[in-house]
Amino acid sequence: MGGCYSYDYRSREPKKTQAKLEKISAKGVVTKLINAFWKTGERENLIKAQVAFASSNKSGFFLRLADSQGIKNAADIPKEFPETEYEVKFDVEPVEGNDSEPGIADYLNAFDFPAVATARFLKDPVNITATGVNNFYGNNGEERLVVIEKGGNLYLKEKGPAAPLETNVEFQEVVIKRTETRYPASFSEVQEKIKEVTEEGAEYKGKIRKEKGDAFLLDTSDGRLYSMSFTRAHLIKPGEKNESGIQRQLELEYAGYIPKFPGFKLNSEEQIVEGMVDLAKYTGVMYSNAPVKNGWRANLKLTGERKYDFITGNKASLERTLQPVLLLPESMPVYIGEEQ
Repeated sequence: MGGCYSYDYRSREPKKTQAKLEKISAKGVVTKLINAFWKTGERENLIKAQVAFASSNKSGFFLRLADSQGIKNAADIPKEFPETEYEVKFDVEPVEGNDSEPGIADYLNAFDFPAVATARFLKDPVNITATGVNNFYGNNGEERLVVIEKGGNLYLKEKGPAAPLETNVEFQEVVIKRTETRYPASFSEVQEKIKEVTEEGAEYKGKIRKEKGDAFLLDTSDGRLYSMSFTRAHLIKPGEKNESGIQRQLELEYAGYIPKFPGFKLNSEEQIVEGMVDLAKYTGVMYSNAPVKNGWRANLKLTGERKYDFITGNKASLERTLQPVLLLPESMPVYIGEEQ
């Protein structure tokens, strides 16, 4: 489940990345700048704090920022509507370059979100990568159950159908809203759940070998966090052993918030959707045809295709593609550096 900010970066910090005195000095600068941000609300201080933090840490700034609000563990970062998933999906169409296809972390690094002076979105490049197998059960065109094999453990995931959004945000259609629950399960619990859904008419539809990488984004306007996941899913049809297709997607999902940002409105679905639409526009404009590695590039196209659609060959959801969102009017400039 991508939409949870539940990673303790401190466990991955390099022990000897720089001289000890340099790290102490950088830590002091970061603390001073973060305190200045909370006092003034000026995001320039926040961005300077991340740049200073990055001088001696590969990742972990968002947890450092949360720590300044008394949140010591990533798992304790709050999330509005915890049973609801808000997500934007892009199909990633690779343009082949030299050598073999780049790795998952290479794709994540292609979406860099630089910390320029007035950046709306900042990135924490944790680049957590993993591979698992997802087994799908469903009926009547709907997903009922996913059995996940990952890291030697079993998990069950159940998703509800897409739910309507009732906001006044233009282009809210790009945001997919639905319920999702995922939980660890024993082998016997998995067997029992499979029996339950098959007795209700669900059938085994196939499986994917899913490569996945996660990084995180922060909206500097309201403090909300988003997971940024790149997934490369390899289709294995029922009764077959060989892989017969690949789906590549970039997924942006709401993951929680850091309290006390001046622009934050608690439990505002409208503000969540507005932020995700803005993030989708930014990502689509700045990173379509982005260079990845060794001449490979990544073309982006908004989509509503689920992993279940990929498994079953259902292309209906692709009709939800809304590329006009990315066609900005001529009067709307896109600033890469500082605002003019």
